[in-house]
Amino acid sequence: MSKPLSYQSTRCVLQYFDSTERFLLTSHCPAIKQFEKSIPLRLKSLEFKKDSITWNGLRFCLNETVSVQIGVKRARRGEVRPRRAGEISRTCSYSVTITKRDTRMMSGQRTIARCTKRIKISENKALEKLACILLGERNIIYTKRVEVEDEYPADIEWPANFKVAVDTLVAEHHNFEYILPIVSDSSTLKYLDSQFSKVETFDNDLVKRVGALSITNINESCYPKLATLRNNTVDIVNSSLPKEVIISIVKNWKEEGREIETFFCTKYEEDEEDEEDILDTLNNRLEGRNGTKSSNEGVDRLDVSMSTSSTIVVQKDHSRSFTLEAVHK
Repeated sequence: MSKPLSYQSTRCVLQYFDSTERFLLTSHCPAIKQFEKSIPLRLKSLEFKKDSITWNGLRFCLNETVSVQIGVKRARRGEVRPRRAGEISRTCSYSVTITKRDTRMMSGQRTIARCTKRIKISENKALEKLACILLGERNIIYTKRVEVEDEYPADIEWPANFKVAVDTLVAEHHNFEYILPIVSDSSTLKYLDSQFSKVETFDNDLVKRVGALSITNINESCYPKLATLRNNTVDIVNSSLPKEVIISIVKNWKEEGREIETFFCTKYEEDEEDEEDILDTLNNRLEGRNGTKSSNEGVDRLDVSMSTSSTIVVQKDHSRSFTLEAVHK
């Protein structure tokens, strides 16, 4: 006769259980829901969208039902006509449909369940409640990738006691300050794509140890911090940096050094009143006119000595793309 699993064995087995099966298990056995939430959940992906939350292809989607009541009054000849637009009553309620990706189905997905109970609340509150039900009280979720899409409302509060340990975090349309509360300190964060609006965010240990940092948008007050970044790769997207900011970055690299293969990419602002090329300015200020400058197929290059064994390769092209890379001499 087989023996039931011990408490610790059950926790270990559930942690590596398929995430969909775990959800179905707690759906059929609500009594173990709190126990199940206390066990780390391991995912490949976790996505937050305008109307849904998806983990490992299991999608929890809000369905909106709109009830409209139009005030009416009787006309002189017994006709019925609508009242003014201001007298229209509109009520929204939400339910949830749970679907799973399945290439065998014509729609590309199969319906797992429909939660028919409808709650009359605002859309943001409905999404907030959905996140709370699914993720609230989950002390830790281990996932390779988290993506917060463009239309996911930034005024939604994250569930209580919810953390993710993540490798890749993509939130290019949101400030990292909004995402930070749910990111566990144990995250490896090999790649981070987000916006930055506060200087102090760059002092966060998570940001400092990100392997590849993609900054979609950055507040000007954060410019001085760019010179101090030591991430392996930094890419400034959708922002052009002033000439003096770029010069301060190169100067910091030269004075404090960087590991070989450290890479920085951005675009630079063109100042019509400043006739001196940015590479000439760098050469004059940092190399005393002795730097090695060259041009090849529309790409201008300047080699700036960083140490006895390493060099900063500075390149720019006609599209105003500007890159720095630390290489061996």
